[in-house]
Amino acid sequence: MMAAEFGATAWGRAWLRTIESTAAAAPNTQLPQARSLARGGAVTFTDVSAGRIGAEVVARQNTYAVAIAVPRWDDATRARVRALLDAAGRVGGAASGDLPDAVVAELLSAGIAVAAQPAECGVSCTCTGRRSPCLHHLATVYALVQQIDEEPALAVRLRSDDSHAGGSADPGAPGRQDWVPLSEVDPATFYG
Repeated sequence: MMAAEFGATAWGRAWLRTIESTAAAAPNTQLPQARSLARGGAVTFTDVSAGRIGAEVVARQNTYAVAIAVPRWDDATRARVRALLDAAGRVGGAASGDLPDAVVAELLSAGIAVAAQPAECGVSCTCTGRRSPCLHHLATVYALVQQIDEEPALAVRLRSDDSHAGGSADPGAPGRQDWVPLSEVDPATFYG
């Protein structure tokens, strides 16, 4: 059995379902091309933080800026999420890095949506397409799913607030323990 390319974790699948809905009346013909753009590295994130996703998508030798405003959880919901993360072993609800997939099921059973539906988000794209969501928005969400699969805490940070989010979406960002900025590496001593 082949591993999932998009939505390998329950956290990623929650976001994937927002654009690949089984309840759709007809299949979206833009999805294969959007997957191809995300798979091919055409999406570059400029901002992934609490309530915001910014990206540049290169398609047909043009660059399109995509901005997605993600609705954040209210205070009561954030408190419930922190409690569930605490119960899963995340002290203080600080979601840094990997999170168990079982927490997604617990959130859903508590009536807490992990991902925001496209209609809930404020989206802008510099393209002239008339479809909503546009190809570039879809490609951005596919690339986001890949990021969330790598770091599930990103799903929490997107819906939370900056003070409780934890984790890091950008490689080399301050606070991310598994990355070292290249400027801090001395090539003369690194290789021994």
